[in-house]
Amino acid sequence: MSTTASSRLTIRDLGYTPGLLPAGSTNSIIDIPGVHISQVTVQTAADLKQGSTATKGVTVISPRPPKDFYKPCHAGTFTFNGNGELTASRQIEDWGFTNTPIAFTNSLSLGTVFDGVWDWVLDEQEKLGWDELTGARHYGTPCVGETADWIVNSNVRSSRLDKSDVKRAFEGLKSQEEGAFVQEGHAGGGAGMTCHMFSGGTGTASRLVSSGEEGDREYTLGVLCQSNYGALSQLVIGGVPVGRLLEKEKDGKAPDTAPEASKHDDHTPAQQKDHGGRTKDGSILVLIITDAPLAPHQLKRLARHATAGLATVGSSGVGRTFSGDIFLALSTAEHGPEQLGDFKRGRAKPTETYTTEVVKNESIDSYFVACHEATEEAILNSLVGGRDGTVAMDGTKVDGLPVDKVKDLLERYLVKV
Repeated sequence: MSTTASSRLTIRDLGYTPGLLPAGSTNSIIDIPGVHISQVTVQTAADLKQGSTATKGVTVISPRPPKDFYKPCHAGTFTFNGNGELTASRQIEDWGFTNTPIAFTNSLSLGTVFDGVWDWVLDEQEKLGWDELTGARHYGTPCVGETADWIVNSNVRSSRLDKSDVKRAFEGLKSQEEGAFVQEGHAGGGAGMTCHMFSGGTGTASRLVSSGEEGDREYTLGVLCQSNYGALSQLVIGGVPVGRLLEKEKDGKAPDTAPEASKHDDHTPAQQKDHGGRTKDGSILVLIITDAPLAPHQLKRLARHATAGLATVGSSGVGRTFSGDIFLALSTAEHGPEQLGDFKRGRAKPTETYTTEVVKNESIDSYFVACHEATEEAILNSLVGGRDGTVAMDGTKVDGLPVDKVKDLLERYLVKV
């Protein structure tokens, strides 16, 4: 896990750059102006087995500066397979926008984080001096997503966060200009997650979109994923079947060539064990944010295209029965308040409108490409970010991606054009 922006290692450092579009300045979701992020990662329990490094956490993303939290962002969702949860998805389906921060965490912390978002929203409304009616007119359902960390955090009850952890996450919200950076791998909500049988979790990437014409406005699209899925055999990087090549190399070793210590410790990646349900098929959350003025129906289409990036990497691209593959797309382009200026109590309301730019339908393909490329790269960066591995609560070692081996495989087999 990278602890500073300068120590970040990504899939690009291993020799593979997904796609053709350029990345933003930090190649992360905070390249979108106004986006703030905070990640809190804590030890799973005070009484972990000796040697265990199991963690849990929460990632909070504010699409706008926190002081503007109540300003709506057009939004759309797509559920590739639904064995998981993203709260507020029904509101987004009906209203076409969200107006709360977004939070990702583990399954048992969903309720705690949901409460924590409400607490923060109510506190912010009090700071603004709003009365109850004004507050109620600006309420939106908190948007919280989860993936199941039950392989690493096998004592499931211990994986629940405290409300103080969520409060600390909100207190730490920062933008790129304020020194924020995205910690990848086992960090924030991605703590405790696995990806293709390696330590996985949080990953991010971004893309710039423009026509290339002089004077044309450039927009940014960023992705943050929380990966927690996949079989090793189905890991593909740049078209190279890296997972199968790693399995082949592992199978080719004679049993008596292993170091003495490994004969006593179980170093089998946790997902190779006989787990069922979500611990076997896993889940992934993908958050897509752009400053391009996309309408809600366009954002639903955009969210769908995260599936292409997922499929490019590997196995969860089939949307397995027990997986939760849920994608959310937002636009931070201003479109004005949803509240009436001439508000009166009662059922009869005046008709008021707002005027906003919307990307033309024939312009949207570039955003589909950007979503595909950034999603693929974010997933791969979650794997690279988790390269140090982790030790589960029960003492099982979950290996990190062997970056040196992967780099060598890509040098040998990646087709360079």
